Amino acid sequence: MKSENSPTSRDLQRQETFARVFEVALEEFRRVGVEQSRIRDICSRAGVAKGTFFFHFPTKDHVLLERQRMISEAMARRIDDELGKVNTAKAFLGGLTTIILDEHRALGDLELVRQINLVLIRHSGDPHMKIELTAFGVSLSAQIRRLQRAGVIRKGIKAERLADVLRMSFFGFLANPYSSFKAAHPRITLMAGLLTRSLAA
Repeated sequence: MKSENSPTSRDLQRQETFARVFEVALEEFRRVGVEQSRIRDICSRAGVAKGTFFFHFPTKDHVLLERQRMISEAMARRIDDELGKVNTAKAFLGGLTTIILDEHRALGDLELVRQINLVLIRHSGDPHMKIELTAFGVSLSAQIRRLQRAGVIRKGIKAERLADVLRMSFFGFLANPYSSFKAAHPRITLMAGLLTRSLAA
């Protein structure tokens, strides 16, 4: 007997179309750049009408936001797994730096990383983008609260606010058009060191 929650054939087709349009759009972004890419070319390569693209992604920014959501979830899993037992501010911020750089480097395209982080900055005022609503933000805030309770990180700073400051600080480096992972790493490490001294209880 079919469960009420089982996806229908229409649901499966919609999911398949979403995934195909998403992947083709990212390929086009890598090929010609986000600004130079044209939705009609994406639709042609994906074999869909323009209306189908806009049904799934109101703008090109929404393609990038979907990729950022996936990065956020990957970082959240690693924060839970790798930072759940650290007991110093230095280990926490060092581990967080590694996670953020690793997951963005995995995209394999520095310009796409930059565009994804620029779109995050552009939409930072959107209520749906609040740190407490993202997987990354939920996990990061939880670890900050844990370390505050343990007396490792200074209390008196709301965990979600601190998590948001960390997010925008790290992602600001990744959005820099004149930077690279190699160039950004020592600067991010320096920032993490300064934050360690500032936040340690």
